Amino acid sequence: MTRLAAWARAVGPVRTAFIGSLLLSVAALGSGALINRDGIYYVDAARLMLDQGLWVQRHGIDWQFMSILMAGLASLTGLGAETAGHALNAFLLAGTCGLLVAITRRRLPEAAWAACLVVLAMPAYNGYRNELLREYGFWFFCMLAFWLAMRPAGSTLGVRWEESPRWREAIACQLALAAAALFRLEAVAFYPALMLWQAFAAPSGQRLRRAFMIGCLPLAGAILAAALFGSGLVAPPGRVTYYLDAANPLRTLQIINEAAGRMSEFVFRHKYSREEAGYVLFFGLLTIIPVKFLKMCGVFVVPLAYPFVVQPARAALARWQPLPWAFFAYLLVLAAFVTHQFFLVGRYVGLLNLLAVPVAAAGLTLLMQRFPRWKMLMLALALLTMAANVVSFSPRKTHIVEAGRWLGANASDASRVGVDNARIAYYAGWRAAQAVTLDRPALARALAEKRIDMVAVEAPRKEAEVGKWLAENRLQEVRRFANQAGDAVVVAAPAQP
Repeated sequence: MTRLAAWARAVGPVRTAFIGSLLLSVAALGSGALINRDGIYYVDAARLMLDQGLWVQRHGIDWQFMSILMAGLASLTGLGAETAGHALNAFLLAGTCGLLVAITRRRLPEAAWAACLVVLAMPAYNGYRNELLREYGFWFFCMLAFWLAMRPAGSTLGVRWEESPRWREAIACQLALAAAALFRLEAVAFYPALMLWQAFAAPSGQRLRRAFMIGCLPLAGAILAAALFGSGLVAPPGRVTYYLDAANPLRTLQIINEAAGRMSEFVFRHKYSREEAGYVLFFGLLTIIPVKFLKMCGVFVVPLAYPFVVQPARAALARWQPLPWAFFAYLLVLAAFVTHQFFLVGRYVGLLNLLAVPVAAAGLTLLMQRFPRWKMLMLALALLTMAANVVSFSPRKTHIVEAGRWLGANASDASRVGVDNARIAYYAGWRAAQAVTLDRPALARALAEKRIDMVAVEAPRKEAEVGKWLAENRLQEVRRFANQAGDAVVVAAPAQP
């Protein structure tokens, strides 16, 4: 332990966070988890790019920068597309962790090691280390932009950028956010956040100039895009149109009112409650955001709240500017999304948890100073959480891999086989465009219409409906692949007369 502590002091908290994150990613990938569904499409697009060039058709993906990077790395190193994607994700997340610790050390040096612990253990994003996601690039370049905005100006140590701004740091910050937008377009919401930060934080008389310095590139880009799209010379990308639609409050109100009308017919029995259906739906959807945020903080909910208990909120947030502005901007993005789509995936909230890491680290430091006897318990809980994020004791889903490989070896035509899980087709070696991935009712219709000759469906041990479904559609088992827990994949074909 003494040698380990000496090594940690020599390496420093930032590099420890970077190295520790890489080791956690290796541990998560070594647990045998299957590829996630989004990852299948990124790998499929990257393989197409390797075969046909970078500028192939989208094939279901309209924001392809992640796949382009995967294809480029695979081409340079000889790695497979999936392995290249995991390597990219591991280094991007490690860089994100290192940047957050660097931000914390710059503003509160005594909390640097606490930040290292918090950033490696918080479940919000560490729980996704085994998945291929474009969020990692989004997170990294966002944190890089905030680190640049908070770094000392030029070579003047101890002088913050907002106290002595330089064009070099301002342009670099905006370019980092532009890189983040290549992964997820939501990054553009941080441009107005940074401009508002300077509009309020800059000295009187310099606010307009400072806001322009930190937002000149997006302003120029917005003017150019408006001219191109407005004139009809260039059609806006589908993803841009979608985000503009989601950000339209009138469209959101229309969607809420339509859904509330349907909900009031089937849920609310009294006319007085029906009148409030829109409010119930709107505010109910918004509560998803804080619930997921707090849940994904895990054991760090208490350290996150503690700074606001011992001091006013303004004082607790003052040293971390512009992170609170970014937190608020992304909160609005999530609110627009959840009221537009009526759902919110946990990883979408992960950036809020990342932005909260410095405050949680400050709170953990205060707690350990205030309650030194409980220090070892706090450290033990954090380390257990860290391990739980990457270590799983549940049985591996080997049945999906085995079923996929069997289909790849025995099914001559992928377009004649229907699956209810895209992972089965992936492990069969079929591309997304070849696979017939449908739910069970759609598979039954495809069988009746003679569009497919065979199906491969999951049969969880707790579900007894698969046998009934096979009988109703006059299917007989061809092969069954099961794992240690009893979950299975059943390969079936129409029974012969």
